[in-house]
Amino acid sequence: MAKIALQDFVKYGKLFEVYGNLLSDDRQKIVSMYFEYNMTLAEIAKERNISRQAVLDAIDKSCQKLEELEAKLQIVKKNEKFADAIKDIALDNTCSAEIRLKVEKILKDI
Repeated sequence: MAKIALQDFVKYGKLFEVYGNLLSDDRQKIVSMYFEYNMTLAEIAKERNISRQAVLDAIDKSCQKLEELEAKLQIVKKNEKFADAIKDIALDNTCSAEIRLKVEKILKDI
């Protein structure tokens, strides 16, 4: 994997949030350092006392695993569809202010 684009950071961040616990502890730490703390490969390698190539391999394999899990389970996709449906309800002009407030609270919680 070459340099990861910004939209991929968002994508893998969402996948990691849902499926991260299914990765090994070591990979969880590396992926967290990379995506959540925005550390460079060199910084992670120094902190973990491994090579930059080992960090890159761990990130690549973890991203592949996260994508495989999402392809099978589609939890992130379903959550996004659910959130979109709720947003549509909130934007409906026929909804009362009370319902809009409840919908906004639900959206904040998901």
